Amino acid sequence: MPAPTPATVGEVVTAWLNAKSSRISPSTVSRYRVALRHILPAIGTIPVAEVRAGDIEDLYEALVRRGLSGSSIRKVHWALRQSLAWAQRRGLVTSRVTDGVEMPPLGERPLQPPRSTDVSRLVTHALEFDPDFGLLIAFLAWTGARRGEACGLRWSDLDLAAESVLIERSIVAVPGGVLEKGTKTGRARRIALGPTTATLLRQHREACRQAAVHHGRDFDLESLVFSRDPLGRTAWHPSTISHRFVAACAAAGVPPMRLHDLRHHSATALLKRGISVGEVMDRHGWRDLTMVSRYRHLTEATDRAAAVALETSAPASDVPLTP
Repeated sequence: MPAPTPATVGEVVTAWLNAKSSRISPSTVSRYRVALRHILPAIGTIPVAEVRAGDIEDLYEALVRRGLSGSSIRKVHWALRQSLAWAQRRGLVTSRVTDGVEMPPLGERPLQPPRSTDVSRLVTHALEFDPDFGLLIAFLAWTGARRGEACGLRWSDLDLAAESVLIERSIVAVPGGVLEKGTKTGRARRIALGPTTATLLRQHREACRQAAVHHGRDFDLESLVFSRDPLGRTAWHPSTISHRFVAACAAAGVPPMRLHDLRHHSATALLKRGISVGEVMDRHGWRDLTMVSRYRHLTEATDRAAAVALETSAPASDVPLTP
């Protein structure tokens, strides 16, 4: 018996995603499902042939009022555009109504990285009261790595003699569990570790070696550095780490922050110290200058300091005024 023809917006976006799921990654499917959770309650029951641009604009305005970021609303818009184009190709609608939608201003939220004193206090407290999880927090704060990149880190990725780490994979949440994939940009990067980070990782590696011996096993270089079990066989679920991070902030008595704010703190601290934009991009795995624009106030301050430094770098008598 053939499947019933989708009639409502909700049925169309659901049918579109089901058809598309086999051709896209599980993590992308998860992101679209998040978008659908915003679409279905608002306009899901409207017949697809009757949905109007105003209905979609009202949805976006409501999402803005709820505090959704510009990037999240763009994902909702993309899901609607793609699903209604799918419906148009199947003759369910005669035009794609999203083409006439006026998007609300979708500026990015201003970056508000945590204070260095709060990050330092958090790391110190976590290392003392929950050393394994504290090391994960310290690693994220001091390397600027993404949450999923830390989850996917294996001992074979670390060169503790040279105090460096190769970041080439990530753990992402998918329905029912987690999935290992490449980095967000699809490119691996090697970054330096600070001496304290390297020392803590050496101590952690020795503890993992001893755990392997205790369980009658050899230490496996392919085991995970940060794991839910002592043998490094099971990756942390990214959401679990974020929830535990909130509790760690409360226990340390620091203002609430998101786990991802540690990445913003890392980039901010480097730019404030005059580290070049190129180096910060390489270290954080930024694909292009889009993220740099969000730190423009810092780069402008550094540029102004450079202008002053150039004027004061040599005595006036050394500066030729004429050709």
